[in-house]
Amino acid sequence: MHKFYKVLYDSSIYLQQPTHNAGRDEILEIGKVFYGDTRDVYRSLIKIDMSSLSASVDSGEMGNDWKAYINLKSARSEGIPMEYTIYANAVSESWDMGRGTKFDGFLTGSSPLSGTIEQGVSWRYRNGINRWQENTFGGSAVYEPYLTGSANAEGGVWYIPYEASQHYSYERDDIRMDITDIVNGWIYNEFTNNGLILRHGLENEEDQLDYGVLKFFSKETNTIYEPKLEITWDDSVFNTGSLEPVTGSAEDGYKVVLTNFKTKYVKDSKVKIRVKGRDKYPQKSFGTTFEYDQAKYLPETTYYQLEDYITGEIVFPFGDYTKVSCDSISNYFVMDLETLPMKRTYHLKLKIVEDGISTIIDDKLIFEIEE
Repeated sequence: MHKFYKVLYDSSIYLQQPTHNAGRDEILEIGKVFYGDTRDVYRSLIKIDMSSLSASVDSGEMGNDWKAYINLKSARSEGIPMEYTIYANAVSESWDMGRGTKFDGFLTGSSPLSGTIEQGVSWRYRNGINRWQENTFGGSAVYEPYLTGSANAEGGVWYIPYEASQHYSYERDDIRMDITDIVNGWIYNEFTNNGLILRHGLENEEDQLDYGVLKFFSKETNTIYEPKLEITWDDSVFNTGSLEPVTGSAEDGYKVVLTNFKTKYVKDSKVKIRVKGRDKYPQKSFGTTFEYDQAKYLPETTYYQLEDYITGEIVFPFGDYTKVSCDSISNYFVMDLETLPMKRTYHLKLKIVEDGISTIIDDKLIFEIEE
């Protein structure tokens, strides 16, 4: 099962615009750049609502072997190296998103390098009024970059032990980072959920090299690519009852049909789709049933995949978290459509793995999500 949760709010903060808020920007930025000899560092903060997820964990719906990923879609990147690492840490103080944008200073004629104090998070302030503070947690110091005094820090503060990372090597710059340990800490109240701070692994290098800027769609984007928390777990159950297995192969021995598939589903719904295997050429026999209509169960290594029909982007990929289940009636799978964009067209595919050979079944199964 794959389930997505929208983020509450987000913002970028900038070393060279220390009091400037960018909470309403449509883009989040992470990086290290130079303006001549002046270094600038970009970081991004994301706040996630954990109430619904905590309820799912408490109910036991997800079992114990679930994973949590933060997903950000790349808008465009500038001057980034071939290899680098992005880090995420649990923020140790509360902060406010604010209503500013990065280029507000240009509109008023003020210097974009100095900025003006605005109500919301910035490099120096966590809410436009209160400074980021040096502190400790459980005996572990909170990281305090660009320390400006005995009690004040800048650039945000976070818990050193609660860290996740994603390394890139000659690959696309979307973020899908495993933050399971951090999310567990929030759920079980090991520390307060103040969100995440994302930063470039090379931002503190004193090498005078420009490592470019990674740009991602923010909560404020007008596209379908806003940041999301993704939760995955194996919800498959395989009890065949008195059903018989299919014979032959998916290529020529049997046909796969979805008997209750619809072309429209209601938003935020959870749908259970029946999958049946039927012999292409059933043997003739005397009886009261038509052999072609008799469901047979598919191999346990059967998976589904959901794609955006227009962009081709994979929403739920083939894998351990999209296994097809089975009961005494037929195979089936459950899709949670909550938070998926409405008025989009989605494309459903199946994959059957037999003796190490994969067969993709694409019967042009298309549906939309409506209100």
